[in-house]
Amino acid sequence: MKKRAWAPQGVKMKHKKIKISVLLFCLAWLFCGCQETPQEVRDRMGSYGENRQMASKERKYCTIDELKKAKLSEVDVELDNIKLPKDVDFSDIESIAFLELSFEENYTKQREEALKLFGIEETSLVSDTLDTERNMGRTVTYDNPAQAKYLAVEDNGFVSFIGGLTYDFINDKAKYQDTPEKYDLDMDDISGKMVELKEGETEIAAVRESAEQWLDDNMPMEDCEYRISDVYVRELDCSGEQRKQLSLYAEICCKGLRFNSYASVERNGARQVDFYMHGIQLNYDGMDALSFYSNGVGKITINSREEIDEVIDLQSAVQRMNEEMSGFRELNISKILPMYVLYPIYETDEEPYAVPGQKLEGRPVYAFIIEEGVDDTEFGINKSNATKVIFVDMVTGEVTTDIG
Repeated sequence: MKKRAWAPQGVKMKHKKIKISVLLFCLAWLFCGCQETPQEVRDRMGSYGENRQMASKERKYCTIDELKKAKLSEVDVELDNIKLPKDVDFSDIESIAFLELSFEENYTKQREEALKLFGIEETSLVSDTLDTERNMGRTVTYDNPAQAKYLAVEDNGFVSFIGGLTYDFINDKAKYQDTPEKYDLDMDDISGKMVELKEGETEIAAVRESAEQWLDDNMPMEDCEYRISDVYVRELDCSGEQRKQLSLYAEICCKGLRFNSYASVERNGARQVDFYMHGIQLNYDGMDALSFYSNGVGKITINSREEIDEVIDLQSAVQRMNEEMSGFRELNISKILPMYVLYPIYETDEEPYAVPGQKLEGRPVYAFIIEEGVDDTEFGINKSNATKVIFVDMVTGEVTTDIG
């Protein structure tokens, strides 16, 4: 099923929570905390570290410094129906670790932070509800039509702000027309690219830099930074006036490894996931005119890190990927990225994903990205509509994918 890009679940939003359509099971999500790694996670991490039986005899390991210098041109693997990109760049890697993370709890008690940040008046409160059936905690929503501002805050740290042109779009005062330009900033150079925004001709790269700085200043995450990875130029019709808007996707990067924002695998009737995407969505009507913000699934915090001294090297990762995927149709790998995949830890088989306080573990992988499909959404950016991914665990060599 094609997902509609982290967009609100309806056109009318008054007296409704703004949720991201990607949440097919109607949830919102985020992380928090600062506590010792649970024994369950420690045991699992330990077994992963010892589990090298999956490795072929040719499996080799390298230090982090060696990985930073890896070159695809030095990889010698006879591939079957698989094409690789010209090269890789792992030079930004600072360190690699097993991560223990968690979603926020009782975040609505801290909602004054979001109210102040987005200029929302407390008197515009329209809903304060408690979801006891799914144990999702409290949700508070604010709507001020006079200021064209909307805000939703949930106990797991989910925050969604809507204003400006995006508020008009949600309320049918602006109609989507087209997405004439899409940029993948891993591959596309936006130097000198301009767009006609609210204040006139604006440099796209300048908006990107402004957005990254705004996130770092207002949504700080220890040991992490934000990186705008994708930019869409959207055209809207506002009562006959043609307007343009930038949709941005911000990835969270932890010491050189980004969190997975490309693929998800659902289970248990889509109530739970094996792993999910995590990132930040923003819309800009002008250089500093933020009209949409959503942290996707909620707010997370890294509680602890267990540093890794060595990982399987690039050649071994390519070999593992080839061993597992050679029987598929031809696969064209567009890029290979070092990445963390976040795996939720469920208390029960019925617990939905992203309940407040839920623990997750982050495992480092080589992510082999395949361009496939089109993200034709009218709102936001959903990279999983236009890509498939093969993950190779950097420690065990285990291969997982969302193909098929």
